[in-house]
Amino acid sequence: MMLGFGWALLDAQTGENRPHSHLAHQISLSLGDSCSITADRDLRLSPGEAVLIPATTVHRLTPSGAILPNLYVDPFFMGTRDLNKSVGLERLSTAEANALALVRSGNDARKWIEGFLNRKRSRRIDPRLRSALQRIGPGATPSELAKAVGVSTTRMREIAVRDFGVPTTKLLQWLQVQRAIESFDQSHSVAAAAAAGGFSDQAHFTRRLVEWFGVTPSLGLAKIAITIVR
Repeated sequence: MMLGFGWALLDAQTGENRPHSHLAHQISLSLGDSCSITADRDLRLSPGEAVLIPATTVHRLTPSGAILPNLYVDPFFMGTRDLNKSVGLERLSTAEANALALVRSGNDARKWIEGFLNRKRSRRIDPRLRSALQRIGPGATPSELAKAVGVSTTRMREIAVRDFGVPTTKLLQWLQVQRAIESFDQSHSVAAAAAAGGFSDQAHFTRRLVEWFGVTPSLGLAKIAITIVR
C-alpha cells in the first residue's frame, strides 16, 4: 500500500471483506481475473476493466484472491469534492482503465488521479476545514474541530456533509483510521497504531477498520507492506 495525503494505492489480492463503506472514492481495476462488486447493484468486471465506487457507497468485493489494485481518493487530495454526487457504481472508460494499469509509483498515482478529477470538474472544499484538519490532533472532538475552523458545531456539520459527504464525527473517525494506518507502518503493533490514531483501545480501532474497509487489522494491515508517500 502507498499512502499519500488524500489518496492511497492498495495493490494486492482481494481478501475476505464484509460489506463496508468509506469516506474515500474507490477506483478498482480488475487484472488477471474477473471480479464482482456488490453495492446498490451488482457489477462484474472483466480483466482490464475498472470501476468508480463513490464515497459512502456500501460495497463488497469478490471473489477472495482476485488481483485488484485499488485507488482511494478523498477530498484532501487537491482539496476537491463532488465525486460523491456520482450515482452508484460507474464503469470507467477503456482509456482510463488502461492508464490506471500503467501506474507503478506514487508519482504515477497522483498524476492519474489529477487527470481523473480534472475531467470530473470537482470543486474545492472549504480551505478553513482543510487547514484545520491538518493541524488538529488524533481523537479531536467535533466541537474542537469547529473551534479550529472558527464556526459553530452546527455549521461545522453542514460544511463536513457538503465537502465530505459525512457528518463531522464520521470525518474525524476517517482521519483516526488514516493516522493509525500510518503508525502501523512504523510500529507493526495494533496497540501502538490504535493509540496513535486516538482510539480508546485496540477493539475500538478494529471496529472502525471493519466499518471503513471491511477487514480486521490481522486480516488486512498485518499482510500489507505500507509505504508513506509525501
